[in-house]
Amino acid sequence: MSNNFWRTLYAIDRRVLYLILIVLVSWQIVNPIQAENVVSPMTKSFYTHLSELNPNDLVIIESDWTTSTRGESLGQFQALMRLLMRKQVRFVITCVSDPLIPDLLRPIIGSISAEHGNTYRENENWFMAGYFPGAEAHIRGMVNDLRKELAPKGVLDTQVLAGIDDISDAKAVIVVTGSATINLWYERIRNKAPVGLMCTAVMSAENIPYFVSGQLFGIVIGAKGAFDMETLLAEEFPGPEYKNYQSGLKYMSPLAFALGLLILSVVLGNVAMLVLRRRGEL
Repeated sequence: MSNNFWRTLYAIDRRVLYLILIVLVSWQIVNPIQAENVVSPMTKSFYTHLSELNPNDLVIIESDWTTSTRGESLGQFQALMRLLMRKQVRFVITCVSDPLIPDLLRPIIGSISAEHGNTYRENENWFMAGYFPGAEAHIRGMVNDLRKELAPKGVLDTQVLAGIDDISDAKAVIVVTGSATINLWYERIRNKAPVGLMCTAVMSAENIPYFVSGQLFGIVIGAKGAFDMETLLAEEFPGPEYKNYQSGLKYMSPLAFALGLLILSVVLGNVAMLVLRRRGEL
């Protein structure tokens, strides 16, 4: 091939790449490709732990994601809510990173509850404890005296914490986050309750060792983890009355094509650079 071809490939205008990206992603949003999903063992372990819970068990959820990680965290949270509601598991939600998070979560929980005929009611089956400034102090308070830490929020006046005296009475602590708040749970939990993590993809490498060591009962990673959770929901609840797939499936096909374009661009750019260097053009 001529030097002009390789020079054009090497110096392709980034606007052309952006245009190709827009076309590929738009195409996959409108007409996504369906492919069999291979579920991650870490997500499978996470799902199995929660799927084996009994009705009226309690789960503590610390949800610290906002719109900045919506592409990954939303699908994870939706799948988590569907699983807990179908298992009739009680849950309490706290957050430490942003006071606006409760207003972000309530419509999501409400829409998923509506799939069950609005039988899952706030202050009866679940409770929004809301924002706690000072992450370390809050997590220490949850571990040392759960009821005292949550008392100012009014949860003790509901049935959500009935029969719960300590965090060790909870069947799981689940951290849904786009930040490093999970590290505080590693430091403070003292094996009083099993901990599971739903995190963004960039956080996975630093947290996988905690799963391998048994400090986490499972990890749901990024948009792929959300798709894994939806796949497992569809396997356990296959009936047409169940809505299992949502954000996880929606994002996977566009994401795969976007990453494919990125990898192809890097490979072709480097090949063109090597060819031009060998020919003395660079």
